[in-house]
Amino acid sequence: MDDMIDSDHEARGFSLRTAYYLAHASNCAYDQDGNWLEKLGLDDETAEFACGEFHGFVGFLDRVAVLAFRGTENLGNCLTDASTQLVSRPPYPGLVHHGFAEAVEQVWPVVCRLLGPPSEAPPLWVTGHSLGGAMATLASVRLTAEGYTVRAVYTYGSPRPGDRHFQRAYRLANYRFVNDNDLVPHLPFRWCYEHVGELRLLDEHGNVLAEAATWRGKKRALRGKAKRLHRAHRRAGKPAADDDDFDWLSDHRLAGYLEALEAVLHGVPRRRRLDGPAAPRRSVAIRARRQDLV
Repeated sequence: MDDMIDSDHEARGFSLRTAYYLAHASNCAYDQDGNWLEKLGLDDETAEFACGEFHGFVGFLDRVAVLAFRGTENLGNCLTDASTQLVSRPPYPGLVHHGFAEAVEQVWPVVCRLLGPPSEAPPLWVTGHSLGGAMATLASVRLTAEGYTVRAVYTYGSPRPGDRHFQRAYRLANYRFVNDNDLVPHLPFRWCYEHVGELRLLDEHGNVLAEAATWRGKKRALRGKAKRLHRAHRRAGKPAADDDDFDWLSDHRLAGYLEALEAVLHGVPRRRRLDGPAAPRRSVAIRARRQDLV
C-alpha cells in the first residue's frame, strides 16, 4: 500500500530508513489507533501487551520481528527516576537502573510468549522512546542471553540504563538517537551512569552527528538547566515545562524525533543501504550536509 513506511529490512548495519521506521513503531507503542498495522507492514500475528503501566507490541515482518516498548507518558517520572539506585541484576553485566530493570521484568513473560521459542523466532529489532528506549536496551541483553537474535536496537530519547561496566560489556548494535536539547538522555544525573551504543545526535540544523566532542559540549550546555529543572521538579512535583527559553520538552517528544528524521531523509535515496558497497553515490555536498553515518 502507498502509505506503508519502508523498513529497509534488507539493510545490514545502520540505516536511516530503519531508524525512521522504528521511530514510527515506537510511536505506535503509544497509540494503536487507525491503520497502524498496515502502515508498518506488520502481519496479523502482531500482538500488543500491557503489564501495569508498561506497554508495547511484538510485530512480524517477512524476515524480522519488531519489539517496541512504550515510554512514560509522564515526563515528571523521568526526573524522579534520576535518583534511583544502581543494582546488580543478572543476566545484565555490571550494574543497571533498578526501575528500568523492574519494568523489563514485569513484561518479560508476555514478551517471550509472543516471540515464541528462540529457535523459531526471526531476528529482532528492539526499539523504544524515553523509558521505552532504556527498556529496549536492557531487554536486548536479556533476549541475547536466552538465545534470541537481536539484529539491532534503535532508541529515541533514552535515559542512561547502567554503569560503565554495563557499557563496556554491551556488544550489540545499538543506535541511540538524541534530538538536540532533549534533556532525558542526560538522565539519571548521577555520574556513575553511562550510555551504550552509537550516538546519533539530531541537531537544530538538520544534521545527524556522532562526534563525541559534540555530545560533551551539549552536556556542558545543558547541565545547569538540567539541575535547575530537577530541583524545580523535586519542589513542585512536576517538571518546569513552561520554560520558554529551553525547548527540552518539545525536543523530547517523539513527534520531534519523527520530524527531524523526516527532514534528514529528504537527502537519502529510497531503499539505500547505508553500509553496503553497492549504495548509490550522492554528491559530496549532500553527504557532508546530511552526514549519513555508518
